[in-house]
Amino acid sequence: MSRCFLYILTLTTSVCIGQVQTRYVKPILTDPNYLPAEDSSAVSRNTNFQLNKLFLFIGGTGSSSSSDYNALRLHAANLGFDFINLSYLNNVAAASLANSTDSMAFNKYRQEVCFGTPVSIDVTVDSLNSVYTRTLKLIQYLDFTYPTENWGQYLATSNTFEWSKIIVGGHSQGSGHACFLAKHYFVDRVLMFAGANDYSDFYSASANWIRQSGVTPLNRHFSYLSLNDEVVPYFKQLEVVAGLGMLLNDDTTHIDNMSAPYASSHCLYTTQPPGIVILNHNVPIKLSAINNNVWTYMMTTITSGLDNNFETSEFEIYPNPSTNFICLFFQAIQNKLTYSIYNLSGQLLKTETITHQSEKFKIDIASLKTGFYILKANGITTKIIKQA
Repeated sequence: MSRCFLYILTLTTSVCIGQVQTRYVKPILTDPNYLPAEDSSAVSRNTNFQLNKLFLFIGGTGSSSSSDYNALRLHAANLGFDFINLSYLNNVAAASLANSTDSMAFNKYRQEVCFGTPVSIDVTVDSLNSVYTRTLKLIQYLDFTYPTENWGQYLATSNTFEWSKIIVGGHSQGSGHACFLAKHYFVDRVLMFAGANDYSDFYSASANWIRQSGVTPLNRHFSYLSLNDEVVPYFKQLEVVAGLGMLLNDDTTHIDNMSAPYASSHCLYTTQPPGIVILNHNVPIKLSAINNNVWTYMMTTITSGLDNNFETSEFEIYPNPSTNFICLFFQAIQNKLTYSIYNLSGQLLKTETITHQSEKFKIDIASLKTGFYILKANGITTKIIKQA
């Protein structure tokens, strides 16, 4: 395991651990109008293998973007994702609005934090300090400073994002910001850990914005909760998940004694003990073998017809990316599987027919070189990724 340290103007620190390089970037480097004392954003990338997808992660209330969520950040980067743990203003918890008599309080709160629109009495966030602008300026900085790393692929124009390449996710307060962004933009997927927590005790209902339709389809949403959450009770979080519509064609799934793909559920919960993280609220983002498997599933599982309803999906692939094999999980029993694997130039590399009655088929990809491939299986075509 190698370690290297580089200091640039004492504002950017670069740490290399194995194949993952992490930079800690002060916001003031991205714009001189930010304050020098602000926490750094943690930016990780895999130096050997890139999926060309960004995981934009937004932390919870009072969290440190430079020191918290290391396990999830490193896990994602090891899979090949570019990862940003964003530094932003996070001192006001979403759950603190629970007793507001304003039925739009949560809407205004999310709008101001995410976009800097001055509409909330609960937070004060201008456009410069919004999640959107801070992310934009950080990616612009990375693209300019490290041009060979292709950060510009996440920009559609100089001031807008290529959302189709971006996973938005977050913990607690941050999970709601991620979901709010997904209401406005068609993102790759939404990963919510211990949230969203926009439940009104005054109205005994999830927030208005939760129940509004959004741009990103519901089957690109994943929720991972702790049944024993002591910060926001599980039943309130579940009301939010239901308000999003995620339970219409799905059910909550206890994953502790299961393996992927967790009955193809997108609404997951755990009863793992907190251990050294102290709070059950933090269990979905703590380092554990169970969580490693759940995180990989949430980040990489592929559903055919991804933008249709859950019940129209024909199969799922897991794990993807993978080193040695992938499994196809069909909704219905198949008598056989006929598959072919092509490179991106259309050259046939492998074809096989597997005959047995099953809903699960295992395909060996160990002999393939690292990279992207096209899989055709029983009339369905999708992309697979061979990881080093």
